[in-house]
Amino acid sequence: MCAAFAIGAVTWLKLWKHSGLFVLWRSKKAALLLLPFAIEALIWLAYPGGFASQAPGLGLWALTLLLVGVNEELTSRVAVLQTLRTAFSSTWAVVLAGVMFGLQHLSLLATGSPSTEDLLTILVLTGVYGFALGAYQFRFTWVLPLILFHAASDFTQILTTEPVPFAMHIAIALTLLTCGIWLLKAHRQAPTGASLIPART
Repeated sequence: MCAAFAIGAVTWLKLWKHSGLFVLWRSKKAALLLLPFAIEALIWLAYPGGFASQAPGLGLWALTLLLVGVNEELTSRVAVLQTLRTAFSSTWAVVLAGVMFGLQHLSLLATGSPSTEDLLTILVLTGVYGFALGAYQFRFTWVLPLILFHAASDFTQILTTEPVPFAMHIAIALTLLTCGIWLLKAHRQAPTGASLIPART
């Protein structure tokens, strides 16, 4: 239902040409700059303690988290980011979209009972992740690989069998934050590829 909502929102806002969902290849540079997201998605597999199947099985987990990726990327990196770009500068649009993505995870209060410390940590880490993804989408207008890496990241983190040290989360977050800032500084104009909604600069 959430994925259907995201598809409906992008359709209603007429943003498909601004999504890059149907672009199979953007450029060598765009592919190379996906590397931090690929490493983030796969690094959990290398952590001692391993990765194991959990009920209801790898197939259903993969399908569910792919739909989560579709929902969250189309909503946050297309609908929200492009709408914010009509009212704010590109930099502020990316920052605000990242903050809003982090705040989405307040839903954990409805689905679980995280401690205040855990909740704040999750909000900050997901906010940084959303900022980096938003900066990439701003730069390249290519949401397809972001959906796939987002789904892969959720998949490997959820199925990691041992708790990951907090320092590892911080190192990953700082790396992604640096990448996001670099992407914004490297290209403050409209992203390569499809033309975007007119935005304030």
